[in-house]
Amino acid sequence: MMSTTKRDALSTVNNNNNNNGNGFKRGGNCALAFDDDVDKEEESLLVLENRKRKSVSWEDEDKIIIKNHQHQHQRKLKNMRCDVEVRLKRDSTAKKSEVKERVLEYFERLGMPTVRDEEISLDDPREEEDIFAEELGTLCGDFVEVLAFLRNNCEKIVTYWDASGECEGMQLMFCEVDFRIHVHEINEDGAGEEREDDEEIATYKEYALPCREFSEYWDSLYLDEGKKLRLKNYARTALEFGNLNVNASLVAFNRVVLLHGPPGTGKTTMCKGLAQKLAIQMLDTYSEPVFVEINAHSLFSKWFSESGKLVSKLFEKIQELTDDEDTFVFVLVDEVESLAAARKATGAEPSDAIRVVNALLTQLDALKEKKNAMVLTTSNVTDAIDVAFIDRADVKMYVGNPADAARGHILLSSINELKRVGILPPTKLEMALTFYGNNLFKDVVIATEGMSGRALRKLPFLTIAGMNRSMCDGPINDEEFLRAVREQAMNEKRERERLGANN
Repeated sequence: MMSTTKRDALSTVNNNNNNNGNGFKRGGNCALAFDDDVDKEEESLLVLENRKRKSVSWEDEDKIIIKNHQHQHQRKLKNMRCDVEVRLKRDSTAKKSEVKERVLEYFERLGMPTVRDEEISLDDPREEEDIFAEELGTLCGDFVEVLAFLRNNCEKIVTYWDASGECEGMQLMFCEVDFRIHVHEINEDGAGEEREDDEEIATYKEYALPCREFSEYWDSLYLDEGKKLRLKNYARTALEFGNLNVNASLVAFNRVVLLHGPPGTGKTTMCKGLAQKLAIQMLDTYSEPVFVEINAHSLFSKWFSESGKLVSKLFEKIQELTDDEDTFVFVLVDEVESLAAARKATGAEPSDAIRVVNALLTQLDALKEKKNAMVLTTSNVTDAIDVAFIDRADVKMYVGNPADAARGHILLSSINELKRVGILPPTKLEMALTFYGNNLFKDVVIATEGMSGRALRKLPFLTIAGMNRSMCDGPINDEEFLRAVREQAMNEKRERERLGANN
């Protein structure tokens, strides 16, 4: 049997062919666009026409009108941006321009893209694909060839839409989408470390982006609605302002981000994932993006007054990296309160801590003149951060413990991973099924309220460890596992309460 998606694609292609007689050429389906303005008279005519042809009941009139208005709303979303990230295989010899062309052709032949962040399936050819190609005949006779090319050269293809949650699931025509295709290779090298003289602890780690270690960070995060999109839009705007040489004295922007909130909520992961994503999407402008992770604790010298000098020296090296116009530098300062401690708390004495803060602020002011640099920072205790640093941060975003939907997504991804390796039965769980058809799963989500993302990711391991069974005993029953997870979550919360009481 042919899949629904492919039947829809075939229908779209045939409709285009019937309308213009030109086959399925790029942009050919633009002729199928609906009018933006439909008055009441046209709506009535539409209802009557449908009643004549299909015996539509009076109760269906509202549905027809609503559907018509949906089409109108759809038309307002013309040129919605869709970033398509294409990860090449290590042995691929294809030119990036050719890969971009084939990916665009793939979406064009499918006809109507759906607004949803998702990985494109590039499975091996199946019988239904042969049927699909046969039914399309000469019109799409090379569709299988396009798929074969992508399979041979691409490790992964993922779509990311610049759209709010209310637009998810909408279908757009090919000509209504602004496709931005980013072809990249993953850097397999690990982090390079920089040490000061004979120091045992590295002052920073340097990664060449995009790297394998950060590849799944962005997609693994489930945050409150819109936070990832807002952060990505800010970062993109800051980069565009820099490229346009906007005078920062007249329109202030420092390209500094501060993510704050309780431990374990994904702040550091979010910074690394954001850097990876931006690096992929800016490769045409900056071919050598770099990620520098500063070890704040290593910058406090055992020698009085030396820490401020170490901070200055480190940022001078970062500025040297920005001298290369092909390089974009992302700087991560985790637990920034270590370097930007509130100076009023230290008194009037010019302590080493004050010198560190002064050095950091000076270097940030110097770095903002570089359009190819961005500073990403995190903090668990914002009360301890100097006001002058907070003022320099363009974005101050709170990242709290996940809400119900986010906890459900986190748990579901962990459960499906256990299913992948055979610890649980192989049948994959879907979010709709678990939320609306599994009361036990709902109970688990409720039981985990107040837990951080990090604690949620640990639950499956702790649950299985506490079940006192061997992995060779075979898959664990889903219901048995979910009950055990619920009990483990309640135990974890009780232990945290005891620890809080003892402190």
